[in-house]
Amino acid sequence: MKTIKQVISLILLAAFIMATTFNILFLFKKIDHLLLYLGFAILVFVVFLISVFGIILKNIRKDEYVTVNIITPAKELGILYASILVIWGVTYFLTMLFK
Repeated sequence: MKTIKQVISLILLAAFIMATTFNILFLFKKIDHLLLYLGFAILVFVVFLISVFGIILKNIRKDEYVTVNIITPAKELGILYASILVIWGVTYFLTMLFK
């Protein structure tokens, strides 16, 4: 189970890096808004898949609830993970302002 959580955490980290990259490229007018929306849609889809995985895991284990902590499994990358989340949040709101 620990390996699965680490894989989920790394997949989500990769999705945030991709979305952050698209946000930064959009701010510097290197890409169009359609590619920006595609990056956000991919991020939302990855989060959706993680949620579906949690629901499936909940039904298999017959638990009342299941949590998937996304930062703890990547504790080796914790500072990078947190900084990418902050950078994504800042660039996301900047792209919403300049859209």
